[in-house]
Amino acid sequence: MKVLIVDDEKMVLNILATLIKEWDYEVILAINGEEAWELLQEIDEPLILLVDWIMSGMDGLELCKKIKKSEKSVNTHVIMLTAKSDIEDLVSGFNAGADDFLTKPVDPRELSSRLSVGRRILKYQYDLEQRNSVLQATTKIMENVMVELNAANEKLRVLSMVDELTGVPNRRCLEDYLAREWGYGLRNKDPLTVIMIDVDFFKLYNDTYGHQIGDQCLRKVAGILNDTVTRSGDLIARYGGEEFVVALRNTSNVGAKKVAECLRQRVEDMRIQHTASTIGPYVTISLGIATLIPEPMTSHKGLIEKADRALYQAKNNGRNQWVVD
Repeated sequence: MKVLIVDDEKMVLNILATLIKEWDYEVILAINGEEAWELLQEIDEPLILLVDWIMSGMDGLELCKKIKKSEKSVNTHVIMLTAKSDIEDLVSGFNAGADDFLTKPVDPRELSSRLSVGRRILKYQYDLEQRNSVLQATTKIMENVMVELNAANEKLRVLSMVDELTGVPNRRCLEDYLAREWGYGLRNKDPLTVIMIDVDFFKLYNDTYGHQIGDQCLRKVAGILNDTVTRSGDLIARYGGEEFVVALRNTSNVGAKKVAECLRQRVEDMRIQHTASTIGPYVTISLGIATLIPEPMTSHKGLIEKADRALYQAKNNGRNQWVVD
């Protein structure tokens, strides 16, 4: 621990320095307040100051005030050397920034004790600062981790709503969408339409061309559906296997039929070769349309069931067509 002794009497400086060095302190000397202040600017570690109150130039009281107003006050412990003993003088000294007082003439035993107290206080303050610094750094790291974690969770949430193969929303996303839109339609009495879509003879397609080509086919069909249904608020999702669903908010059967026919025609116009199909040389789709106005005590599951029945009928009727339930 360093001790800065500030006194304008060289004999006093030397006596105090000799004593304090014997107690294993590193001693620094300053002949006045100005010199002490300059030395303080170069010291970045805990420091005990032994300061004479009465000095020419900047006295001990003024030096204390400067230290108290600066950042140095955190890592310094100021012991004021004084012959003053009046309570008013002590109050003035404490108000100026002194931490302790030592009455002249100095008793070596008291000086040693005062220095020990100062050293313990500074060590405690320094250790506390170090812990606070570590805590602040750790808090900052944790804040950054939380930001990254939240971003990762959001990315996972988005990914959990997207079909990995085709890139369109998945069944989970569809369920959330339909539940939300069902509640909206229930409040506003607006119709909600679902078009269930099945790629015709897709198992035969996979058997003929292989699953990798089959995956390419599904991606192309999903792309056509996604490019065709572009109205804000509508949804295209992969329902599972070769089945897709188009959900149309506030849409009647009349509008749904137009959308369904457009989808059917655009898929056929892609002319994806399908030699195993019994209804034509290219990939086609069958579609089932269902529309409901939500009512109390009902759910969107009934709408899915109606669309599924219509799709089943379209397939029984010969495929490559749409049917309304």
